[in-house]
Amino acid sequence: MDERKVCFIMCVNDEELAEQSQQNLRQLIKPEGFNVDLQIVRNASGLAAGYDEAMRRSDAKYKVYLHQDVHILHPEFIADIVRLFSEHPSLGMLGVAGAKTLPSSGIWWDSTQKYGRVIDSHTGRLQPLEFIQPAGAYESVEALDGLLMVTQYDLPWRKDLFTGWHFYDASHSQEFINNGYEVGVPKQRLPWCLHDCGFVTTSNGYEEARQVYLDQYGYGKSHGQHRFHRLGSDCNIHPTCDLFGMEGVALGNGVKLQADCWIMLPYNNLASEPRIQIGSGSDIGRRSSLSAVNRIVIGTQVAISTNVHISDHNLAYENIHLPIMKQGVDSWSHIVTIGSGSWIGANTVISGQVSIGKGCVIHAGSVVVSGTVIPDYCVAGGVPARVIKQYDSNTRRWLTGDSSSVEEEALNSTDEAQTTEGGTKPLLLSICIPTYNREAELDHCLNSIYSQNARLEDFEVIVSNNASTDHTEDIVRRYQSRFSNLRYFCNEFNEGADSNFLKCARYARGEFIKLHGDDDYWLPGSLQEICHLIEHNKDCSLLFLDILRNTGQVDRAAGISNYVQHASIYITFISGIIMRRKEFEQIPTPELFINSNLIQVYMELSILRITPDYCVYRRKLLTSSDKITGGYSFAKTFIKSYFNVLSYFLDKGLSEAVMAAEKKHIAYTFLLWWYNYMLENNLKQLQPGDFEEVLREAYQNELYFDDLYTHIKSIQAKHQHI
Repeated sequence: MDERKVCFIMCVNDEELAEQSQQNLRQLIKPEGFNVDLQIVRNASGLAAGYDEAMRRSDAKYKVYLHQDVHILHPEFIADIVRLFSEHPSLGMLGVAGAKTLPSSGIWWDSTQKYGRVIDSHTGRLQPLEFIQPAGAYESVEALDGLLMVTQYDLPWRKDLFTGWHFYDASHSQEFINNGYEVGVPKQRLPWCLHDCGFVTTSNGYEEARQVYLDQYGYGKSHGQHRFHRLGSDCNIHPTCDLFGMEGVALGNGVKLQADCWIMLPYNNLASEPRIQIGSGSDIGRRSSLSAVNRIVIGTQVAISTNVHISDHNLAYENIHLPIMKQGVDSWSHIVTIGSGSWIGANTVISGQVSIGKGCVIHAGSVVVSGTVIPDYCVAGGVPARVIKQYDSNTRRWLTGDSSSVEEEALNSTDEAQTTEGGTKPLLLSICIPTYNREAELDHCLNSIYSQNARLEDFEVIVSNNASTDHTEDIVRRYQSRFSNLRYFCNEFNEGADSNFLKCARYARGEFIKLHGDDDYWLPGSLQEICHLIEHNKDCSLLFLDILRNTGQVDRAAGISNYVQHASIYITFISGIIMRRKEFEQIPTPELFINSNLIQVYMELSILRITPDYCVYRRKLLTSSDKITGGYSFAKTFIKSYFNVLSYFLDKGLSEAVMAAEKKHIAYTFLLWWYNYMLENNLKQLQPGDFEEVLREAYQNELYFDDLYTHIKSIQAKHQHI
């Protein structure tokens, strides 16, 4: 992407209109050092298809999609959009008019909270349209009018859904929001644009496109007898929940409402903007209640424990001549906000005007009273709740005390944080992802990382591309345009998997290196959990993630023999390995087992020779693609290569008894299972044909070989058709 280039993109079917618009573009002031390009698309089947085609042709970071009847009047337009985007990296797309929240109809024009300004002729004559003006530099909205849409990141237009001229704009707004970006309307002193559209027709597929939009993004969707303002995909609403006023409630994707939850708008005072918003992945615990007369906003991946009460109001009580239950509420304007990734402990009460930042913990039994503001990454508790611990980004430590003492401790610990030449704390973690021709899997992997609520300052992501022939580089560049901690390297030719693994790890700058497969995906909260694990086990040279046993147990020990006993054949799982960089850089001959497909096992055991302390964490933190690409011999890798690496360490810390036990253990619990699975599923890409010969060579001198061989023949008999 050319970060000093702006591309104007226009679909044209009226050359005269388009030329008039282009004349205005030529009058815009071009900031020094910037290039401006124009992409014209003719004969497009629809706006989404035309815009997507032009987007893929242009290397400009900033793209301006505008109708052929739009005239940009603001001479400093380019400088202003670049400034806004530069100052707000989370801002993905801008437009001159849009809706704060869409009504259930999906039509932005029906919203009572429209923002922006534009000179427009949809009534038949040109006149200024004046909506609400943003209080700040811009106002976040849910949907933009497509007359002009400006982006600093590229996302595919949904040409698969919107083949005509309607709702492509609301869809693209939603795609940006779903990918974690903000969509905004800027403050305009004077209207930036004139839209000479004339009378608008809705006869050409408008209603069909609207229905597609509603179905795709869940607006006005029902669950049982309840119609929601918006109901995201994969929500789990327990049948015992007590729900009232759901047309004023918006749920993101994958929200859980557990048994006996009570969600209500007590006055059923519906508005264009939902009164209660619960972000994607959040979990509302059993017997918890949410009640709003104005607004409750809960972020993504928030855990609400059992018996929590959240309300933006209390009952009024001042009139001694009326029963309190008949006096109404004390406020119609309070807002409760709970930031993403927070955890609210059981039996907590939150009421009134309350702001809780992201990544916060509220102790069980706390009362958070009106007027409380809790910053990001704090622990608070008590009656009334107060901050008792806060995360300091400089030292990566949790500092204790109330808010004033936390601030004082943070200032006193500044010197401690300045441990590098640049005066900043060393980077904690490098996530190293070697990849080859897996663009879809890599995209999913990176999205799962950057969907976490972890601090970007604590980790970096390194992608080492082994000369892929697909769109791997385009995928990475898209994420790089948003995230400064993503580094990308590409080999000139395919150097083989082991070589790329090693090269990727050598790029790392963090204290710890996590190798990671491009087809393994991070579950919500897992990155924070791994950082926490590292912080509490920094004396270990090696950490291993056992994702098969989800017990939360941490086993600490020392030495190669113990490690093999603790983790067994699963030490081959690349995404389970976290190495301390200090020891990794001391491995004397790191290329020794190159082309074995298991260089990672050699690196692990070599590190334990240098510093023997390790820990194994048994927690399901990752999931993976079901796709098995193969391209190698399963038997040669997990029998021949695995035993070759172990044998190398027989006189270097691995006992013969442990190796013998491991050999027998994996034969019956791992190898036979996989042999049956390969034949059953016809996994020719893992070359099952050489399994018997490789196993015979490795096991023929073992006392249990005859029994093992009987099992082999039994498996073969089951799958004679293979």
